[in-house]
Amino acid sequence: MIGGIILAGGQGRRMGGLMKALLPIGGKFMIEHVRNNMLPLCGSVTAVVASEEQAKLLSGLKLPCLIDTAPGQGPLAALHTAFEYNCYSALWVTACDMPFVSDKAAAFLQHQMEESGSLAAVPEVNGQLHPLHAVYRAECLKQVELCLQEGDYSMKGFLKRINYVRVSEEKFQTAGIELSFVDNINTPGQYEEAKIRKGV
Repeated sequence: MIGGIILAGGQGRRMGGLMKALLPIGGKFMIEHVRNNMLPLCGSVTAVVASEEQAKLLSGLKLPCLIDTAPGQGPLAALHTAFEYNCYSALWVTACDMPFVSDKAAAFLQHQMEESGSLAAVPEVNGQLHPLHAVYRAECLKQVELCLQEGDYSMKGFLKRINYVRVSEEKFQTAGIELSFVDNINTPGQYEEAKIRKGV
């Protein structure tokens, strides 16, 4: 059993400052779709938010929240908060603006990580790494801390420090897993498209 973490503290600048986690799609908030897709694989699912205010906005969703200890510093700092409070051997990390996250994809990533003996498994789709739909061992905390201590807040910098396995889109396709799990919502146009895909 692994833990589930949803990074939900972004400022949503390209969405007019709206909290993307609470954008409605098909009768549910976006973060609810993410949580519901994660629950089959995870012992628990927790959101990392930027402030008490954001936590209050999510309070009616029965979704535990952690307050980011370094808000505004990007996903790696939020990941640090998640690792600090983690009680699982591994974490499946997603973002709140990814309504098509897949427990099948995450289970496949976990298997690839364990089979390779790596510290993490990260999808590589369309020639791009997707560290915000990835699985990480708890031991990654040390490398996250080193990055932050040195002022490197980038996920790219963090990945350079750890032994991780890249899982290609061909491997997902061979396993019968659709690649939409890496799609995220950054703009109003992408949000409207997601609603159509969810049948709204």
